[in-house]
Amino acid sequence: MIETPLKIIRIGLSLVFLANGLAAFIAPQEFKELIEASFVSQLLPFPMAVFLLIIGINDLSLSVLLFVGKYQKYILAWAMIWLATVIVIITEPLAILEHIGFFAMALALWISVASNDEIDRKDFENKKKYLT
Repeated sequence: MIETPLKIIRIGLSLVFLANGLAAFIAPQEFKELIEASFVSQLLPFPMAVFLLIIGINDLSLSVLLFVGKYQKYILAWAMIWLATVIVIITEPLAILEHIGFFAMALALWISVASNDEIDRKDFENKKKYLT
C-alpha cells in the first residue's frame, strides 16, 4: 500500500531532475550565473561549458534512472550527493530551501529502499537456514 505513494515521489523527483537537465541545455545562462556566483567557478579545472554539459548529462541520467526504478538505493544515494553539493554551491535562500526539500524526498525514498533491502536479506538468510 505504501509503495504507490513512494513511486509517486520517485517519479516526481525524476521530473525535477528532468527539468533541471533540460534547463542546463536550453537555458545554460541560468546555471552559468548560479555557478559564477559561487566559489565553484574558481575551482573548475575545465571551461564552464564543459561543466554545464556535465550538469545536463548528470541530471538527465538521474531522471531516467529514477524513473526506471532499478538499483534505487545507489541511484538515490547519488541523487542525495548531487543535491547536497548543489545546496552548498547555491547562494539564493529560496533555492537552498527548495533543494533541501528535494534532498528530503530522496532521503525518504533511500530509507525506504534500504530498509526493504535489509528485510529481504534477513528473509533470505532465514529461508537459507531452514533449507540446510
